[in-house]
Amino acid sequence: MAIVAVVIGVAVAQREANTASQRSAETVSCDEVLESVVALERAGRTSGAIDEQIQWLSDNCKTEFGIATGYFSGKSGVSQFGAQSCADLEGRIPAESITLLREDAACTDTPVPAWSPPATPVTTAQPGGGIPWNEAKNHVGSTQRVCGPLAGGGNSDDDVFLNLGLDYPDPDRFQIVVWDIGSLESIGGGSMICIEGPITSYQGVAQIEIYDPSRIEIYS
Repeated sequence: MAIVAVVIGVAVAQREANTASQRSAETVSCDEVLESVVALERAGRTSGAIDEQIQWLSDNCKTEFGIATGYFSGKSGVSQFGAQSCADLEGRIPAESITLLREDAACTDTPVPAWSPPATPVTTAQPGGGIPWNEAKNHVGSTQRVCGPLAGGGNSDDDVFLNLGLDYPDPDRFQIVVWDIGSLESIGGGSMICIEGPITSYQGVAQIEIYDPSRIEIYS
């Protein structure tokens, strides 16, 4: 009987501990953790506690986690590509993320002048040789040096996308995908960009994927 009593006592204690832990978690709301994450980001405290809170959102609050990642994505885009139009972000990140970016002046409601590529794309005299961006789709599966004017860019988490010739979401654009880089130094719109590598296609868009950003050639 004594052994049974001990086992029951341990089980009860464990159940009470689990209940207490659950009640403790319930005292913290998803909104409160999201507010804390945003406050830490705005204070420049981008390691330590913020990582734990982001993980907590990922595990417990999918909506708020999406808002946080959209907010971080927008902030990263500002450092890489300069001012963004809040309207251009609609549909790409949650509306709540755009509100936070607007509060930080990280996006603007004033239309941002877009750089327009030449009406007739350059088809000859690429810097150092190669093919123009608008011919890359005809060379999928081969290794080529592709050049074109920078029309825009974006990022997703730690990945950066550079669009040549035409900007996202035009399916006729050529894109350079830089995986796991976090961010790139700002590149002026209209700069001539060249990249060499195997050409692949993703959802009909010709692209070259790289990990080393030093492979990107920039001509002013």
